[in-house]
Formats: sequence, C-alpha cells, structure tokens
Amino acid sequence: MKLQDIIFGTPASQEELDRAAICRQEKQVRLLKQTAAGCLLCLTLNIPGPIKTFPLALDAFDEGLSEILSCLSSDSLLHSEQYKPVTGPEAYLLLKQSQDTGLMCRRLKKRMSDIEEHHPLGRLFNIDVFGIDGQRLSRSELGLPPRSCLICGEPAVSCIQGKQHSKELLSWRTAQLLNDYFRGKAADLAASCAVRALLYEVSSTPKPGLVDRNNSGSHKDMDFFTFLDSSAALIPWFRDFFCMGWDHAGEPDALLFSRLRFAGQKAEQQMFAATGGVNTHKGLIFSFAVLCAALGRVHTSHIRPLPAHMVIDSCRRLGACSLADFQAKNVRLPEQDKSEAAGKNAPVPVQDKSGAAGENAPVPVQTAGERCHEHYGISGARGEAAAGFPSARRLGLPELKRRLSEGYSLNDAAILALLSMISAVDDTNMIHRGGYQAAQDSKKEARRLLSNLTKENYKKSLEALDADYIKKNLSPGGCADLLAVSLMLCFLEQSGMTAPFDES
Repeated sequence: MKLQDIIFGTPASQEELDRAAICRQEKQVRLLKQTAAGCLLCLTLNIPGPIKTFPLALDAFDEGLSEILSCLSSDSLLHSEQYKPVTGPEAYLLLKQSQDTGLMCRRLKKRMSDIEEHHPLGRLFNIDVFGIDGQRLSRSELGLPPRSCLICGEPAVSCIQGKQHSKELLSWRTAQLLNDYFRGKAADLAASCAVRALLYEVSSTPKPGLVDRNNSGSHKDMDFFTFLDSSAALIPWFRDFFCMGWDHAGEPDALLFSRLRFAGQKAEQQMFAATGGVNTHKGLIFSFAVLCAALGRVHTSHIRPLPAHMVIDSCRRLGACSLADFQAKNVRLPEQDKSEAAGKNAPVPVQDKSGAAGENAPVPVQTAGERCHEHYGISGARGEAAAGFPSARRLGLPELKRRLSEGYSLNDAAILALLSMISAVDDTNMIHRGGYQAAQDSKKEARRLLSNLTKENYKKSLEALDADYIKKNLSPGGCADLLAVSLMLCFLEQSGMTAPFDES
C-alpha cells in the first residue's frame, strides 16, 4: 500500500480549516432554531493531515452516514443537509422533538458512541450530538470512556496534546484502515457477483447441450451438483483476483497478469479437487480473474459506481497479455492429433480435462483454444477478454435486459441470451466437439430459432435443441461462459458497483 495511492487530492489550508469550523458552528445554531427541532446529529471525519476529501474518505463518510440512519426511524428525521468541501465532508441530521427530548439525546449519544467504538471505521467517525440548548453531549456525561488513540490505544486527547505520534504515522494508519476496510468490502461484493453468476448460469434451464437442472447435456463426467461444488470452491479466488487488482493497480499489465495467471492455476487446482478432476470452470476462472482484477484496479481511484468504460479498458489490457500464448514456441501437437490437423471439419483435440498432465509433462500440450486459433484464427476466451468481452456486452447483457423488461423471468431471459450468443459467437468448444462446419451450422440453426421464437414456444424449442445437441455430442461451453460473464455484468450494475456496461 502506498500512502499517495490512498490519500490524494487538494489540501486544505489552515485558514480554510479554521473557517470551516466556524461555519459548522453557524450551521448547528441555525438548524437548532427550526420549529419542532429536538436534537442535532453532526457527522465529520477524523482525517489527519491537510488532505481531507478523497475517494476513500468520501466512502467512509457515506458508510458512517448509513450507520447513523440505520439507527433512526424514518419519521424522526426533521431535516438533513450534506456538504463535501475540500475541508472534509459534513452531514447534519435534525431530529424532531419527543416527549422526553433529553432522554432521546442521551440514548442517541450512546448509540453513536457504539458506532464510533465498534464499527471497523469508527475511529475515523466524529459523531456529535447536540441538545436543543445547543450544548454538545459528552461521553463522560454518560459514563463512557474517552476515545482511544488510532495508533496506541491510549486516550486520544493525551496523545494529541502530547504530540505522541507523527502526522506521517497517523496518515499511514488512517490510509491502512481505509484501504483494508473498503478493499475487503468491495472484494466481497465482486466475489458475490461472480459466484452468483456461476450459480445462475448452471441453474438456467433448459440450455442446449449444457449441464442444467434438467440433465447433464452432452457431458457424461459432470452434473448440476458438480458445478455447485466447483462454484463454492472458487469463491475465495474471485476475492483474491479482485484484491490483486487493487493491491497492484499501478503495476505494468504484464506483471499483474502474471500474478493472476499464477493464482488462476491455484484456483484450477481447487476446482479439480472439488470436482474429482472434472473441468467445470477453467475458462471462467480466466475470464473472471481478468474482470475481478480490473474491478479492483479501477476501484482504487474511483468511487462507486465505477466507470464501466474504465473497467472494460482494464480488461482489454490484461486480456491482451494472454494473446502471447498463441505465439508460444514450445507448444506442440500431441502425436495422436497430427492426423487430424489438416481436417477443417474434424473436431479439435485437446489435452485431458484434469489438467494434471499439463503441470508435470516436459512439453506442454496445446489447449482447444490454441488449436482453434492455429487452424481457424478464432481467439476464443483470450480474444474476448482482450476485446473487453464484446459478446457479453453487446449480445448477452442487452438481450438479458431486454427480455427482463419484457416480463421474462431471469431464468428465461438467461437462456434466450445464451441462444443469442450461440447464434453469433464462434464457440471453440463447439468446434472442438463437432468440427468447424458443425459449429457454423449450429449458429445458423440458432438464428433460425430466434427469428421464430414466441413466448409460447421458446422453451419447447430449446428443449428440442438440447436433445439434438446431446445426440450430436455438442456443447456450447464458450457461450455458457459468456452467459456467466453477462450475468456478472448485470449483477455488478444491479449492486451499484459499476455504471451500466451498455455505455462502455
């Protein structure tokens, strides 16, 4: 953590700080003169140093305000005001009179003191409670201990008066507190959106040739519960990917990508351990590593909702680092595959799904994605990431939103979004299983189905397509991954973490 990456912005002069203190007093007096005023709550932040307003400080302010409001009934609030000047954010909450306003003020002071003491950011909150007479209630009046020092835990007043700690140390500890709290909270939200996307993708039914709640599609080595096991195992890794983007936001793209690749390999090992060696989410580990890291990177310098175009730009830069795999000199064709290499319509062979041989073999084997790129110029998951997931942003997500706006359930909107991507995306998994021509024919069939779909027949049409894919051993696994990406983008928007991706 670098201090300048957390606390940055316009410094406030001492004159501005002195004037702000006078203005706060004037606001307090003005508000308490209002008719029916009972008591006043005032929230400011304890931020050492001249820079008082910066992204994480504003996040902390919003967090504190949210905690205060959760303690108040909606009908008790008479008036509220917020200000976010260079001298630091301020909030004023004027409460109505009650039958015993004095008792109300004392109870509120106790609850506000609990927030200051027990919230992870509480040491940075300064929550004053003023009675109708304009007097500020003190902790000592309620028999509460004085506030503790941010550094040593001793009474803060003593440390301030004795100048026990340097401004640099206080600023560093403040930055650490802010960074750790919001990093963890944001990482949890990103991981939640990611695993929710995995669970919704596998649960969406019916999906042609894919594992869903009806059947295992064209996959004899996995079922619905295999995907649940894998999804649960990956939760901490999505969190770690986000934290890597946050912690190493300023690093060159290639270095951050190498960190993600190393962690991704560990995540794959956890997936294989959870599934008994079955590859359920290898492609999505890659895609979500890029997306989660991009979210973490952007979040270090922006408050939510994060600018979607910046998240996508970071995805492009990180994803582009993977394209070097296509030029790797030490990748060879397995001996048993050479006879098929010239056949354009033949399925594309790939290494064993367990992935174990890839780690121990002296010479690595090409993946299906690398083979498809070599034969047909299709870049698959790597290309999607390097382009900022265009199929998810321009096909999957808009179709998902459109169907939801038309009254379809999320399940049905998801399966129709999947079909829209099957109709347009060159799916390397389809090529691997059925050959290039079969994959192209499947795209045409999907387009035909889409043009004839109605609310009455779409499920039966997809069930029939599922049966056909199973018969032909086809599985649009690449499009399934893009559906998961589309769902994650949707959930990121809904959660308020990002602005709409339609505009990115």
